[in-house]
Amino acid sequence: MKISSPLLSSGYKLVVENIVVDVEQWLSRLKLLPPIQQTTVDEHEQVFQMYTGDYLGDCDYLWAESERERLRRLWLYHAQQLSEFYIKNESYIAAIKVQEKVQALFADAEDNYFTLMKLYDLLNNTAAVEEQYWLLKKTLQEHLAVEPSEEIEEWYRSWKQINIMS
Repeated sequence: MKISSPLLSSGYKLVVENIVVDVEQWLSRLKLLPPIQQTTVDEHEQVFQMYTGDYLGDCDYLWAESERERLRRLWLYHAQQLSEFYIKNESYIAAIKVQEKVQALFADAEDNYFTLMKLYDLLNNTAAVEEQYWLLKKTLQEHLAVEPSEEIEEWYRSWKQINIMS
């Protein structure tokens, strides 16, 4: 590694050689992924698990924010594709694990709670549906001072009615 400053007023230049950068490694693997199917889902799962949080998440560098957001969106898109694949193939537990990781990293994503509520409903896990609903309400109140969307409220009321009767 070499640090140089060709012109003192222009800043510094960092030259790195033969260094593995986790972000570049992840992006490279993500770009090379084939379409998700039964034979490739393990590879997709590996790339999904490689993401452990925001780019330079421990640092508040303003200059890194656009890259942080770009990488986050790429990962969330991939997570959504993986989750939809699992749901389509009725691998609900695997879909739940994907959604739980999304929720752990991005707690403000309302649609994530809703997806988990519906997945837990498919597994007849009423306690988990209730827990997701109340976690969503609490998170939205604490972070944004709002209530869940009307779509979620309507689904929850309907779900509650059906579960009271059964």
